[in-house]
Amino acid sequence: MFKFIRTLAYILAFVAIIITSVDVMSFDLDFFRDFYSKNETAEQVGVSFDDLMISTEVLLDYTRGKLDSLDVAVTVDGRSEMMFNKREVDHMVDVKDLYLGALLIRNMAVVFFIFVLLIDVLTKKFSFELHWQSVKQAGTIMFALIAFIVMAAVIDFNTFWTNFHLIFFRNDLWLLNPNTDRLILMVPLNFFITLVTRIILASIAGLASVIGFVYFFVKKERNA
Repeated sequence: MFKFIRTLAYILAFVAIIITSVDVMSFDLDFFRDFYSKNETAEQVGVSFDDLMISTEVLLDYTRGKLDSLDVAVTVDGRSEMMFNKREVDHMVDVKDLYLGALLIRNMAVVFFIFVLLIDVLTKKFSFELHWQSVKQAGTIMFALIAFIVMAAVIDFNTFWTNFHLIFFRNDLWLLNPNTDRLILMVPLNFFITLVTRIILASIAGLASVIGFVYFFVKKERNA
């Protein structure tokens, strides 16, 4: 029974790594700045580069729960107006809830993993050999999941991205219009293709690091 719990703990730990990868990569301002510069995003949105970066910081801080509103003014054709319209603001409420919910799951997963690890240590049942068996099982499951995601994204990213929104959002506010909604011009489909690629690579690196760590010590344990 505890073998299953230990394996579950590693699965949750790997889920925490993936969510952390999403968190780190999605809030990297340098990534946004580089993407905007290469794709001339400010010109497409119709605002200055400085206004675009300020709006992006507000957008990210709001999603993280650091701000209570998305109110940010930009200059368009010499006049001041709000950067985001009501539909965009309403959609970002859903994005914020999804993000904060994911962080809660991440934190709970970490607590559960530490709890299981402590039980292992306190009951004197800890051994890297036992953990290696759980790591292999959890790693197989998670890498299979990542492989499925990668395959779906490579075959048809547009369908993959649409299905993602249909699963995680209960309304159609995510269907934005580039003629009226600046948010979709800021982060178009090619932005998300690049972002998802970064998240997948970071997740693989994180999972591989944990697996390599446990394998290193199980080898030492076997040779002791």
